[in-house]
Amino acid sequence: MKLDKTVEARIRNAAPKKQKGASSLEYMMLAAVLVGILVVVANTDLGDTVKTFFTDIFGAATDEAGIK
Repeated sequence: MKLDKTVEARIRNAAPKKQKGASSLEYMMLAAVLVGILVVVANTDLGDTVKTFFTDIFGAATDEAGIK
């Protein structure tokens, strides 16, 4: 009986732990992909469209909030 508990405890300690959430490597890869997309967009004709979109949307949000 005691041997069974010892073996069970060792198996539990040796088993890989379940990951909760994303790892830092996954966040770095996501950031790299986003930066790559932004660089490609900035170097094409879409760059001006994206810039205008964000300027307009933040301007509209500022107007709605009453911030000057």
